[in-house]
Amino acid sequence: MKINAEKLNVKEWMAITEKGRRAELHGKLWGKVNSMVAVPRRRRASVNINKINKLSKDGEHVIVPGKVLGVGRMGHKIKITAMEYSRSAGEELKRSGCSVLSLNDTYIALSKGKTAIRIIK
Repeated sequence: MKINAEKLNVKEWMAITEKGRRAELHGKLWGKVNSMVAVPRRRRASVNINKINKLSKDGEHVIVPGKVLGVGRMGHKIKITAMEYSRSAGEELKRSGCSVLSLNDTYIALSKGKTAIRIIK
């Protein structure tokens, strides 16, 4: 399947998830994230903060293979990795004390040990 990766971060996500898919630890997780990223932009996830708040728990690691939108309030602290953040979502995540990580940081953290992670789409 040919992917028209129009942005640099899409190419980066594809490369890291492809590398993770071949790894022994969390290979299925990275394969699932890879398949969610390898779609046209209009089919990628757009998730509001209130949905992330509802589906995640305090201290959990969350991956959003798409864009995080700023509707709602975050009631607890999480570690979050996403392709894009709206301006209001970034402000809300900072206000609530959440850690915003790059995909490479998440990949390194997961390769060191078994960490619970949740994919929200």
